[in-house]
Amino acid sequence: MPSVLNRVALGLAIAVGVYAAVLGALLTPYLQRFALYAHKINTLFLHDIDSGEQFGFAKNQVTPFNIRTPNDETLYAWHVLPIDVYARNERSLLEEKRSDGMVQDFTTTEAFRLLTSDDTPNTHVLTIDYRGFGKSTGSPTEAGLITDGVALVNWVLHVAKIRPERIVILGQSLGTAVAAAVALEFANPGHVKEEEGDRKKPLLQSGISDVTHPATFAGIIIVAPFYDLPSLLLTYRIGGFLPLLLPLRPFPSLARMLTSRVADTWPTAERLAAHYASSNNNVGARSTLGSLQVMHAVDDGDISFLQTGMICRRMLGAKCVGLESPAVVDVKEKGRPRVRVEILKYGGHNRIVTYSPVAAAVLRAFEGL
Repeated sequence: MPSVLNRVALGLAIAVGVYAAVLGALLTPYLQRFALYAHKINTLFLHDIDSGEQFGFAKNQVTPFNIRTPNDETLYAWHVLPIDVYARNERSLLEEKRSDGMVQDFTTTEAFRLLTSDDTPNTHVLTIDYRGFGKSTGSPTEAGLITDGVALVNWVLHVAKIRPERIVILGQSLGTAVAAAVALEFANPGHVKEEEGDRKKPLLQSGISDVTHPATFAGIIIVAPFYDLPSLLLTYRIGGFLPLLLPLRPFPSLARMLTSRVADTWPTAERLAAHYASSNNNVGARSTLGSLQVMHAVDDGDISFLQTGMICRRMLGAKCVGLESPAVVDVKEKGRPRVRVEILKYGGHNRIVTYSPVAAAVLRAFEGL
């Protein structure tokens, strides 16, 4: 019996030692970002992402192309045509001479012509790989990913020349943090900041964002968000099972010390609250106040849906009630964007973006409901 207990004690000691070593290693920004973004795990060899057909799209419905950022990173992007636009223009799309792989100049394509001339209420999709992911260059940081999001929106505004009231920004998971920051940067240029001791300083360098005038979009849709990264880490389970900092719950001071060393904090709730508050400041410069919709599923195993309730309370205070179970909070105040927070019964963490409530949120934003 003593030998069994000794082996158990030794095993526990080794496990605690390994856990402590992992936490110690994660105090360095490089390893933090390696673990947070997991961008080094690249599965491009499994798929030809230049071919939309491999993912169920029609031939030439997807156009892969590149977007340059102000700090000289190259972002791999997709444009996806709405299926009704594709069906009406299938012959011209198939007759277009297009080499295999990425399109060098998207502006010369039939897809670009359809994007820029489509005045009907269709939903064209433009999406990017953030820096360091997929075929995009660079390495991810909080400031870098925000710059990437701003670069994409600026491309839509200034190259495709799509009006802000025809744009919906949608982010899921980590993308919710990017979407919140991008929305705030356009609503109040230069307002995206980071903590530095007791002060706040601009997170994006002067000239990096290329945002000079306030703009409000048809809608901002946030799917499966988190309040901020430090608070998320206290409850996050890797793969939905392995807790990261939950073992430190009996030691709150140690947990606070570790979370205070997080390099990229992603304060989503603060940025959404600032975006909501800033809507009143520049209303004269806007043709629309747009909408803000936040969605989360109860069965999300990666990010607890309770994080969305926390975000709602940070924005709307006592108006957020009943979000401990499937429910909807819908608030419209004069001079501010409409806010709708919805807790779904099902959807998980990733599948939720394929569910009808998210598609309905996009339509709701475009139709001003």
